[in-house]
This record gives sequence, C-alpha cells and structure tokens, in this order.
Amino acid sequence: MSQPYYPPPPPPTQPYYSQPAQQQYYPPQTGGYSPVPPPAYEQGSFRGSIAEKWNPKPKYQDLWAILLFLAHLVGFVILSYFGLKFLISQRALERNDSFFRPEIIPPFIISGVIGLILSVAYMFFMQRFPLPLIKVTLYLSIAMYFVAALVFFFFARSFILAIIFVVFGILYLIAAFSWRNRIPFAAVMLETVVSITRKYYGIVVMGFIGLVIQVGWSVLWILSLIGAFYWTSQVIKTIVHVTASGVYATYYFLEGTTQGTGTTPTLSSFKRATTTSIGSICFGSLIIALLNTARAVLRTFADSDDGACGFLACCIACLLAWIESLDRGVEAIINDDLIGNVLTMGSLLIGVLCGLLGFLYINYFLKPLLTDQNNTTLIIIFVIICFAIGFMMCVVITDAISSGVSTTFVALAEDPDALRRTKPVLFEKIRQQWPRVVQGI
Repeated sequence: MSQPYYPPPPPPTQPYYSQPAQQQYYPPQTGGYSPVPPPAYEQGSFRGSIAEKWNPKPKYQDLWAILLFLAHLVGFVILSYFGLKFLISQRALERNDSFFRPEIIPPFIISGVIGLILSVAYMFFMQRFPLPLIKVTLYLSIAMYFVAALVFFFFARSFILAIIFVVFGILYLIAAFSWRNRIPFAAVMLETVVSITRKYYGIVVMGFIGLVIQVGWSVLWILSLIGAFYWTSQVIKTIVHVTASGVYATYYFLEGTTQGTGTTPTLSSFKRATTTSIGSICFGSLIIALLNTARAVLRTFADSDDGACGFLACCIACLLAWIESLDRGVEAIINDDLIGNVLTMGSLLIGVLCGLLGFLYINYFLKPLLTDQNNTTLIIIFVIICFAIGFMMCVVITDAISSGVSTTFVALAEDPDALRRTKPVLFEKIRQQWPRVVQGI
C-alpha cells in the first residue's frame, strides 16, 4: 500500500516589518585614494564647478585700466624722448674711461652664466632635499637677526638697534617653534612646485624675458617719474607672475583630465595674461604702484631730521604693510615664510658667490684698477654688479617657484577635491601632512 502524499509546508510568512539591513564595515583606508575618472569639466553646469573657474572664452576685464595705462605709457615715452635729447645736448652721457673698459665685460658674462648654473643646481637641490633645506634656512634666518644685533652693538655702537634686532630674533624664534608642525607640509609643497617648474621650463624662460624687459625699463626710468617706474615695473612683474600662475593652475585642474594641459601651456597662459587679463593686471598694478610710491615718500620723511615726522611716517608705513596683508590668511603667511626663506637664502648665497668671483677676477686680471686709490669705489661697484647679476639669475627661478607655491596653495584651499580626482597619490601625500585639506570633501 503506497504512502499518502503530503504537500510541503508553505514558506513562513514575512513579518509585517522588515529587518534592518546590517551595515557593512569598511576598514580605514591606509593606502592612496583610488583614482576616480575625472569629469568632463566643459560639461559642468552647476554653480561653482571647474567650468566656471576655467572659462574657455573669458571676457576682457577692466578695459578702462588698459586705456589709462597706455595713456601713461605714451606720456612716459614723450618725456623720455625730450629728456634723452636734453642729456645728449648737455653731454651728460659721456663715458667714464677709467671704468668702462673692454676687459670688465667678461666677468659680468661669467657671473651671469655661473649664477644661472648655480640657480638650476639649487632648484634640483630644493626638489631633492626640501625638508632639511627649509629647516636650515629657517634657523639661518633667525641667526641673522642676532648677527645683525652683534654688528650694531660692537661695531656701529648703536645699542637701540641692537636691542631691536634681539627682540625680533626672539619673536622669530618663538614663531619658528610654533611653526614646526607645518614644515613637512611646506616641504611637500616645495618639492611639488619645483617638479612642475622643471616639467614646464617655459615658466623660467618667461621669467628671463621679463628680467630683460625689467632691466631695460629701469634704465629708461632714470629719465622719467618715480610713479611711472612703479606702475610699469609692476605690470611687467605681474604679467610674468600671472603667466606662471596660469601654468601651475593648468597643471592642478587639468593635468590628468580629458582636456589635458595642452602642448604649450606657458604660451596659452601668457596669451590670457596679455589679452583678457591685462586690464585686471593694470588695475591691480596701479594700486600696488600707488602703495609703493607712498612708501617711498614716507621713507624719505622717515629719514629726515624731524623726529616727530619720521615717527609718523613709520606708523603710516606699518599701516600700509598691514593693508597689503589683509587678503592673506595665517596659513598662507606661514607657508610663504617657510618656503620664502629657502628661496631668499639661495638667491643671497648665489649672489655672494658671484660677487666673490668678481672680486677675484679684478684682483688677478685688473691690477691697474687696484693701484689707483681713487678707484676703490669703482671696485666696490664692480663687485656689487657681479653680486646683483648672480642674485637676479636665481631670483628669476625662485620667483617662478614662489608663484607656483602661492597658486597651488590657493587652488588647494579652494578645491582640494580636484587634486584628489586627478592626482590621488599627491593628494594623499599632502593629506598626511595637512589633514585639514580633506575638510569639505
């Protein structure tokens, strides 16, 4: 007899409420951030996107400033023409044969070449040893205050200035102690910016072009007004700075995206600086020129014999310096100061080496200049010129690096997520040294 068939029991009914889903645990990430495919920035439409920051078709800004600058430039050319004509008629441009000799030209050229070689070597050194270099230059900067105090105390017999330098040295030492935790981040910034500068060497070439134009303008300034010098000089300097900053910003936002940086980012940045941004450059340079002119006038009053007038001029000069620093945060000031020590000390060191080279040259090859006691001043001028040539060779490179540091710091503070998407390894490296960078992501 067969067994009766019993159907299987129905499945248990689900409760009227659903079980809460178990939250999955993700262990903390120890490695670098995994790269996320970068978005196409040209398709961004939301407010605050990169598309708004990187407008492919920008408009001309501050056209009135361009017209005012061109009018000022025309006026300068006219004044220079009549001034030069007057000097020639008065035979004021006669050469001094006691100094301007053919044999003095080679050391100037050698100083420029040696200064350039040492500057490039120093740039490699900054990339290879950023952390110890920042520490050493920071301590040297502090030591210079106490050395200056000793010089004023024992040689100049100016006890008040010696005390002032000691006070500033102690304050700087306290500040350096409080900045010690920010040194690793500054080292990462310096190493990154130097590597970008090496990759886009057109930034340095642009700096040398600006240096040549700046020297030529300084020669013509002798025939013009001080205000004209400051405004045009600042415009030239700002064009170079904006060009360099544009390259660093291109690398930060577009390197690793579908757009890319293009084949000639330096030329593209220079085009923007001299076309759509030239009005804003002229406007900003005019403000800085007015501040520099006011500072020069105040310096003249400060050096006068009237104590009350000098004290008032110093107070106003401090007020102007405070106004200039209003748009800079504490973090930016500390970062610029730490890296600025490296750049300034390197320029001074190369300038001193080139000045020493000039002194040795004049001792071994220009003996006639040393026999005449009246030419001591010319020898000092000779050494100063060699120092200035070497110093300026290094300043061209350090200014480019300084522009890169400022640009990268601002871009990182404004949009750190752009760096995380395009360069996750670099972002992780910066995050480890400055955890605040991940805030807002």
